[in-house]
Amino acid sequence: MVQIEQKFSYNRAMIRLKLPILLVSALLVPSYLFSQAKVAVVDFERAIVESVEGKKASAKFNGRVEAVQKDLEKRQKELEDLSNRLRTQDRVLSDVAKADLQKDIERRQTELTRLNEDAQKELNGLRDELLRPIAEIASRIMQVMAAERGFTLVVDVSNPQSSVIYVNPAAEITADLTKRIDTELAKQPPPSATPPAAATPRPPATPPAGAAPRPPAGPAPRPPATTPGPPGPKNP
Repeated sequence: MVQIEQKFSYNRAMIRLKLPILLVSALLVPSYLFSQAKVAVVDFERAIVESVEGKKASAKFNGRVEAVQKDLEKRQKELEDLSNRLRTQDRVLSDVAKADLQKDIERRQTELTRLNEDAQKELNGLRDELLRPIAEIASRIMQVMAAERGFTLVVDVSNPQSSVIYVNPAAEITADLTKRIDTELAKQPPPSATPPAAATPRPPATPPAGAAPRPPAGPAPRPPATTPGPPGPKNP
């Protein structure tokens, strides 16, 4: 069965952040630096996904995954039914009917494979779209936190290649980072509603050919005032 395997998580392959602090494996750091350095540990992925906006994005992403999965499962079931029909009715179907059914099965299989590939690309793009703004803000906050607290090194334990085998809880700053992400995102203004488009004035109606032009709208012009002349001579 075709399955959509997606995890709503911070993906470094898609979201590359340039940090002045080092998010690297602790094993890559010479041991003599630890006596002089102030080291902190953060699960950068968890800080992003567990923030308020991260949870909203996760719900939206998972809803889309569920919808895609249902559509693919429906198509998969239809394909299986056709395959069963071809297998169980092989002796009663004519050669022409069997050939048509086989073509339909192959067409649906090709279509299902293509839809599955398209769904994977769509979901990867959606995850990137939802997580990138949060990850960029988290990156800036992490820089500020490192400067404020004087960290020499910050180790990202969500990185599979960090090889960290022990973390002192006192050095864990993931919860602090999540809180500051929420605080920063709460300051962001909500997206403004798009103002309604102004009504376009309608052009005046064109009179039919041969018709006298209509006078302009508005009160009719008043005739100029006439000054009476001198009285004429009286008849005798």
